[in-house]
Amino acid sequence: MGELPTLGFVGLGNMGRPMVLRLLEAGYRVLVSDRRWDVAQALELHGAEAVPTPLIVADEADVFLTCLPGDDELLEVYLGPEGALEHLRPGAMVIELSTASPMMVQRIAQEGRLRQIDVVDAPVGGGPQEAATGALTVMVGADAAVFERSLPILQVLGSDIYLVGDPGMGKVVKLVSNLLTGVSLVLIGEALALAANAGADLARVYEVIRSSSGGWKLWSEVVPELLRGPQEGLFRLELMKRDMELAMRLGNDVGSPVPLAALAHQFYVAARARGWGGLGAHEVARLVGRLANVQFSVSTGGGELLAAE
Repeated sequence: MGELPTLGFVGLGNMGRPMVLRLLEAGYRVLVSDRRWDVAQALELHGAEAVPTPLIVADEADVFLTCLPGDDELLEVYLGPEGALEHLRPGAMVIELSTASPMMVQRIAQEGRLRQIDVVDAPVGGGPQEAATGALTVMVGADAAVFERSLPILQVLGSDIYLVGDPGMGKVVKLVSNLLTGVSLVLIGEALALAANAGADLARVYEVIRSSSGGWKLWSEVVPELLRGPQEGLFRLELMKRDMELAMRLGNDVGSPVPLAALAHQFYVAARARGWGGLGAHEVARLVGRLANVQFSVSTGGGELLAAE
């Protein structure tokens, strides 16, 4: 087995940090950078090397990974006046893990090809817990040969890895996934509000639907959180609002109507206007309940909430 490549990782948020820890545990040398210097420095306790800017990361990395909030940050890191693509060596590889627009990663891939840099579009499905255990779903857009080169790294991060097409297609699949989640969270609020106003015990409704055809993973995860009361979430409501906007923009670009996504998006706009942007995305369902004059809680209907399986 050859020497492991040196990795650079930019973006140490709720998802980036546990992914870096996984890579360190797998024996990689990892240089890290984040706008929050204290966050980067904290990872030195686990063996990472904190550096002040992405440019220094790019100067030393064989593989440059990013997990950033969106297009603006990707533009700055890769294509800005002092972008990382100008500092990566020919033959280096980029693995782009963010949720962003397909057009942005296609632009990065095009610029990368001009510099003999391979770009892997690899947004992930799952949350911080899955990132910490290497159980993410990875949706990869890349040339087949480049995909094979990236697999040893991606297999550290994810348990289900799918090659879905060329760069950009990973982002397409990720946006479709988040569209389903974003619309479904609004629907869950509507269903719970209807049940409550009809006099049903919401804890019992949760339990019954969980074991029926209407019960799916999101229902099982979200309803207990809603019945326990408002709280911050690891995937913020303002980020789901952004992802819905990206899905609508994609629909416009390819001429595919997304009317339910457009309607659901308005609930996220309203929730953010209330100052809920930092709460969990599932809190949009609580706003739907309030429109129906329902306050979700374990006591709605008098039942007790069973632990989610």
